[in-house]
Amino acid sequence: MINKNEELVTENNELDAEINDSEPSNQSASDEIDPLAVPNENYYPGTSTIISIGDVLYSSKSFVTSTKIVGHVAIVGPDYRIYHVNPKGDVAGKRDTLTEYRNRHDPGETIYAYRPSKGATGAANWASNNYSSAITYDIVNLNALSSISPNYCSKFIWQAFYYGSSIDITHLALTGSSVAWVTPGHIKNSSTLTYLTSFSSR
Repeated sequence: MINKNEELVTENNELDAEINDSEPSNQSASDEIDPLAVPNENYYPGTSTIISIGDVLYSSKSFVTSTKIVGHVAIVGPDYRIYHVNPKGDVAGKRDTLTEYRNRHDPGETIYAYRPSKGATGAANWASNNYSSAITYDIVNLNALSSISPNYCSKFIWQAFYYGSSIDITHLALTGSSVAWVTPGHIKNSSTLTYLTSFSSR
């Protein structure tokens, strides 16, 4: 069980090992977000919108066939990497560059960016500290929202805001003991988020 006052801290030297898909090729400097990126100097590809820590990314892509979970959500971390959970690879939790994240989508897919009105930094920090503890992926068997593993994309983002910033981003009065689905739609339609822009996967 995750306690609000207890963080699952991961070792920095283990972070790169958690990216399980193949390395993307032909990365462009224009869309590569450096982990040491300077705030307010990076833009979403093809837009004039600055990337900000804690931004939430939504796409209609579903990494597995499911009638319950449609779409995918992720969060921009404090190092400008994209933190999310998907079923690919040995570990469900992922830490991607923006290029790597875009390349997980099919060509021509649209990715939508949303900005939280509150709680962005806490949620981003929580995601970066805990993503590698999301070992297994499961959207079939319901577990309490406090469980870090198994996990799925929208549950992970809910946890980031709830445990990182004490915000139930769904506004459905959910708590860690709730046994309930949190869908990508719940996340992107949250009144805590404001739509910013969209860009193509590649």
